Amino acid sequence: MGRLEGKVAIVTGAGRMGNIGVAICEAFLREGAKGVVATDLRDDDVAAIRARLSGVAAADAFHFVPHDVTDEGDWARVVHATVSRFGALDVLVNNAGISVHGGVVDTSLADLRRAMAVNHDALFLGMKACLPALLDSATRFAGGGAIVNNLSMASYMPNANNLGYHVSKAAGRMLTLCAASEFGPQRVRVNSVHPGLTMTPLIHEAFDDYTRAGMWDSAAAAEAAIAAMAPLGVSGQPEDTAHAFVYLASEESRFVTGASIYHDGGLGRRF
Repeated sequence: MGRLEGKVAIVTGAGRMGNIGVAICEAFLREGAKGVVATDLRDDDVAAIRARLSGVAAADAFHFVPHDVTDEGDWARVVHATVSRFGALDVLVNNAGISVHGGVVDTSLADLRRAMAVNHDALFLGMKACLPALLDSATRFAGGGAIVNNLSMASYMPNANNLGYHVSKAAGRMLTLCAASEFGPQRVRVNSVHPGLTMTPLIHEAFDDYTRAGMWDSAAAAEAAIAAMAPLGVSGQPEDTAHAFVYLASEESRFVTGASIYHDGGLGRRF
């Protein structure tokens, strides 16, 4: 029996091949999830994602829904679609996120608010919208319902050149802790994962930008330099990070709430 046998999950930010959201969907299905609803604003890669997952689980176990995570009405639609299709909701993974570059001086208020909307407010909207369905399903498993927020190592590491991303992720960390305290008595656990350098399409694009800006000689040099900051000295892959989400969604973590898993090669030891 798989570690997520019979569970139903929503995973946001899972519409692009090679990203952490897609890796989470695949890992959940491999572990026996009854249904995984992937959501994203973009749907360019959905056919490719379906093809990738076709050998992992039954075709009807994966469902994609276009979704603006900053829209409260969209959240209600996604929850309704999930429960209507699979009959329950056991796990919410808030994975969607954006990066806004710049410090205090050169970040506009509009950009800061955009980062907060996606990286923080969307967590609030998602938890609020999904809680009734999670409560309805809380007795299906000993560990109750589970919410897992992807918050990045940015939530505890300052960065003068990426203020919007780091501030919004830090706010998400406190939101996670507050929700864990509130939802715990109702048998819904709330935890977070904090990936470090993980080689997703967004990271590859950022390294290309760094190279064009003259910060490094090549994308490979940028990866090596940043990876060397961590004790393990290597970068991670989306599949590595997905294991942490499986654990926090599974019955193995039924006594775990308000926890932060630093999935960063040890870089968190510095902060």
